[in-house]
Amino acid sequence: MVIEIAGKFYPTIGDLLKVPEGQRNGRDYIESKSGIFLITSSKIKTSSNGNKYSEALAVDSKAKSQVKIWDVVKGGSLVFAHYEYSSSYRSFSLEPVKIVDAVSVPDVTEKLIPHYEGIEELKRCLEYFIKSVKNEYLRSLLEVIFDKNGDFYGRFVESTAASRNHHVGRGGLLFHTISVAKNAANLLSNYPSIDRDLVVTGCLIHDIGKVETYTFGTEFSYTSDGKLENHVVIGIKMLARFIDKIPGFPKDLEMILSHMVASHHGSLEYGSPVVPKTPEAMLVHFADEMDAKLRAAIDALENVSDNNWSERIGFLGTDFFKFKEEES
Repeated sequence: MVIEIAGKFYPTIGDLLKVPEGQRNGRDYIESKSGIFLITSSKIKTSSNGNKYSEALAVDSKAKSQVKIWDVVKGGSLVFAHYEYSSSYRSFSLEPVKIVDAVSVPDVTEKLIPHYEGIEELKRCLEYFIKSVKNEYLRSLLEVIFDKNGDFYGRFVESTAASRNHHVGRGGLLFHTISVAKNAANLLSNYPSIDRDLVVTGCLIHDIGKVETYTFGTEFSYTSDGKLENHVVIGIKMLARFIDKIPGFPKDLEMILSHMVASHHGSLEYGSPVVPKTPEAMLVHFADEMDAKLRAAIDALENVSDNNWSERIGFLGTDFFKFKEEES
């Protein structure tokens, strides 16, 4: 999706990734053109010689990649830069020509900002799952949380699910939530003793804390609350506030739901204060992990040619091969 600005054409990160790895030769390898990159999150670091640089996520509407930028660049920046690919490190480095606040050029930024399509259909899926819950307290809770006239609902459907790893972009949280619920629903038929209402409710609420964990707009980075508490703790607190709005909500149900939110990352080293201790909590965890990891792998292969390798995905600890059987 080459971007045209004032008669000049700039490749984006997706254009760079579409070129097979073995052909990413030299600086500005796409027709000797420098590129344009929307930076949605960034960490400032210092090299061994004392110079500052940025480890950042560069995105366009369909692709993303971790990059090293030889300058101090904040999330929410639009960077015009020379680029180079290192086959040794399997990563891109950028040398900025110009850095501007992405908000100051909304027409360009809107073309680049990652977003998920089919949001209206996803909203209908959310309605379906809520209506399918038979337990009156759980259904009432979901109706309160996802009240279309409430502030939370509007933010939820626009939120990103992460700043870097999976489902990054507008609508990413809704997309991920529905995918997790679908995963669990497909697995439930194998385990008839598991409480479907609890599982569906757990899937729909497991990441509600992310609405207050990440910023909106041109930058998908952590809020202060997100850094201090993380989305698991925030989600438990939000759940308690929503439950307080429902008279007579059973304490045992609140306990189980809080546990499902607390344990959905599966282990202490991955951010959960407790491991899953009910079959329902286990199923929510597995459905969540399946979607997050598979989506990251699928996204990594989106711009890779057949029978070739993706870049390394940090939180999965590997790169991925895009296999296509040769036609005889």
